[in-house]
Order: sequence, then C-alpha cells, then structure tokens
Amino acid sequence: MDALFDFLMEVDQLKSVYRRAYVHDGLDKGFRHENSAEHSWHLAIAILTLKDEMHLEFDLLKVIKMTLVHDICEIGAGDKSIFDVDRAKQTEKEAAYLSELNRYKIKFATETLDLWQEYEAQETRESQWVKVVDRLLPFMMNINTQGKTWMEQGVSKTQVLEINQMVAYRSPEIYKWMLKKVEFAVNKGWLVDD
Repeated sequence: MDALFDFLMEVDQLKSVYRRAYVHDGLDKGFRHENSAEHSWHLAIAILTLKDEMHLEFDLLKVIKMTLVHDICEIGAGDKSIFDVDRAKQTEKEAAYLSELNRYKIKFATETLDLWQEYEAQETRESQWVKVVDRLLPFMMNINTQGKTWMEQGVSKTQVLEINQMVAYRSPEIYKWMLKKVEFAVNKGWLVDD
C-alpha cells in the first residue's frame, strides 16, 4: 500500500501542471489556464462521445487508458506549447520522467510508459485517434476563448493547418469542420492570416 500511495500521489501532481490553453472559469470571471489533469479527463470524455457519434472502431479500454496517461510525463517535463520551437527536446525529458516512475514497482507505471510510447509512435489506430482528439480539444478551446492562446503566441492560420494535418488524414469530417472554424478565427482576428 505504501508504494501505491506514493505512486498515486506522484501522478496526482498532474493537477498542478498548467497548460497554455484557457478555459472559462465557470463563474463569469473570465478565463484561467487549464491543468493537464483536466485536459486528460476532457480527452477521455471526448473520445467516449466521438466513438459513439462517429461509430469509431478501436480498443476502447486502451484508448481511455492512453488518454488518461498520455500527459503524465508533463509532471517531470512540464507542458510545452505545440507551437513552441523547442518542442522537439521535450520528448527526451518526458521519456526520462516516465522511466523514473518504475521506481515505485507498480505494474501500471510500466504500462503508462508503454502506452505513452505507443502514443508517441503513432502506429496504431488507438494512438492515432487519441492524437486526433488531442489536437481537436485545444483547437476547440481556442474557439471557445476567442483565440486567446493563439493570439498570445502570435499563431498563424498556416501553423494551425499544419499542426492538424493528421486530423485531415484520420478524420476528414472533423478536419472539414475545423477548416470552417479556422476561417471564422481569421475573420475575427484570432489567427494571423498569412
């Protein structure tokens, strides 16, 4: 039980990793940064919703596990914006942190590393759908917050389209919707039109 306690308190720290994405605070006080635990929960809910609505075929248990653990690495590595120029260096830090979780001698720590590696490799249908929704939700959050994160980073229309090419490949239907919203965001001045 001590090892379980230590492991669960370790991963609880994901609640303290704040992302660049904003959410409404729910009290009409404005916006606040989303934490990575909230993002992982929202990702799991989105996957469950899309699976039924779009009649998607994949191993649901594996996908839910992957959504819940894919950002645990941020406890040790921090969160980097997808548009950050130093993003490539992040993967090494994330892998190192996840390897360190094995010190708890908890089976799920090893499974967490395996799921993260599968997610990063993007070779399975499960990992690809998690990535699609992992791209979709921040996009939706930007639309919902009037492009706040995009504007803070000076993100362009081209950057958003490039980062979401895998969505176009895996789900043309979702990507078509995103294209309409990109034009809406450009017209509102939330994205730089390049």
